[in-house]
Amino acid sequence: MIEDIEGIFTIKVIFAFSLGIAIIYVTALLIGSQNKGKWFKKRQQTSFFNRRGILGETCHFGYPCTWQGLIITILMYSMIGLAGYGIIFRT
Repeated sequence: MIEDIEGIFTIKVIFAFSLGIAIIYVTALLIGSQNKGKWFKKRQQTSFFNRRGILGETCHFGYPCTWQGLIITILMYSMIGLAGYGIIFRT
């Protein structure tokens, strides 16, 4: 019985994490790379250790430097938090 509860909880956490990544990816596609460049500031220095691939560069926002970026960041955090809470604790 306990193993079943732990397994279900593990599946819920994995699903919530996957949904969070999907929310970030869809948000990045919806606002586009031009708006991301205007609203967020990325790291200037790149090296071998912090270089990103295609998917990583799409999902990487940086930190918000305008009020639009701050609103997008707050909305993304809120959506991920509410979705994770709903999946893990309410289903």
